[in-house]
Amino acid sequence: MKKIAALALIIASTSVFATSTVGGLDSVQNVQSTSKQGFHGQIGLGAISLPEYMGSDTSETIGVPLINVSYNDTFYFKFNKLGGWFYKSDNGFRVGALLTRQAGIDKDDTLHYIHDREDTTMVGVNAVYKMGMFSAEVGFLKGLGDYDETDYGDSSDGGKFYAQAQYTIVARQEYTLTVSAKVENWDEDLVNYYYNNKNATTNATVSLIGTYKLTDKWTILGAVSGTSLGDEIADSGMVEDDTYNGILLGATYSF
Repeated sequence: MKKIAALALIIASTSVFATSTVGGLDSVQNVQSTSKQGFHGQIGLGAISLPEYMGSDTSETIGVPLINVSYNDTFYFKFNKLGGWFYKSDNGFRVGALLTRQAGIDKDDTLHYIHDREDTTMVGVNAVYKMGMFSAEVGFLKGLGDYDETDYGDSSDGGKFYAQAQYTIVARQEYTLTVSAKVENWDEDLVNYYYNNKNATTNATVSLIGTYKLTDKWTILGAVSGTSLGDEIADSGMVEDDTYNGILLGATYSF
């Protein structure tokens, strides 16, 4: 029953985060990673407050499933990423493949007349290094769309490179506090599809993530993030604010 419940939440999570911007808050789950065998992890619920789309000055708060599940420390679903490791070393270095989605934009969410931007399914590779309280990740993702400038209904075939580092500055049995920094470089195809600008750009996000164990099974968590959009996105007529914040509060159950 636990497997069925977790798989149902994975499906729900994919649907939710296809229509909302996660920003830097995906790092909230990394602080609870384990290397157990079999099917295990944390599932729960939370509330997240973010702009309606990257660049909007109007925020919305929605309920979201919180999921960090793994099978044999090889396959995983983490917040909004489905992935697997095909190389693991004894010194904390891993290489794998992953699938995620870039949220689309609904023209009804903007003050400007634009065509809808559909969600983009993205696949790619990533590498992670973890040593003690420090971890770092780099990766490249490519959109599976077939974008045509005359047809905004299709999703993007653009790509993005990202690099992220985080350090747990407080690690106690009952609670943790982690800082995270992430940069994403969007290529010109991805920027053009979403924001009508044919230039690559780089977005930057910093986050602060905290967890507190209520019991052996239940944990509450919270995160705040701040994101600065690159000039090529910020200069778009669709963008109302070139910086935005995110807040997440939730609780998870470990199994």
